Amino acid sequence: MITDEVIKEIYKKFGKPCKHREELQLPYFMELLKEHHNLRIEDDDEIIVEDLEEFNPFRRFLIRGLNAIIEFDTYVGFVFQGHILFFGKEDSSLQVHMRPERKRSIWDSIFGGDDDF
Repeated sequence: MITDEVIKEIYKKFGKPCKHREELQLPYFMELLKEHHNLRIEDDDEIIVEDLEEFNPFRRFLIRGLNAIIEFDTYVGFVFQGHILFFGKEDSSLQVHMRPERKRSIWDSIFGGDDDF
């Protein structure tokens, strides 16, 4: 089960984009998801989720923006800096988790606190 604690750890562990594209194992995950999701790589730098409407903000994303791809029991999570796309492995579901903004304290406002989470 993907709990809030698990999601928090994912953002913490995968806070920066992947340095080597091979680490993402894109061919493996594209093959794993193809039964229920119509994903394609365009121009070797962008993934398009054909199942989504043209103007959906999650329809297209740059591969270089991916921090990690994580496999769970029933989902595959595409981790980005500010959100995670959870693609269902057993159905065509797609869930989006938006990273919450960190609350700024009074000290952050005064001293220009760090914007990292």
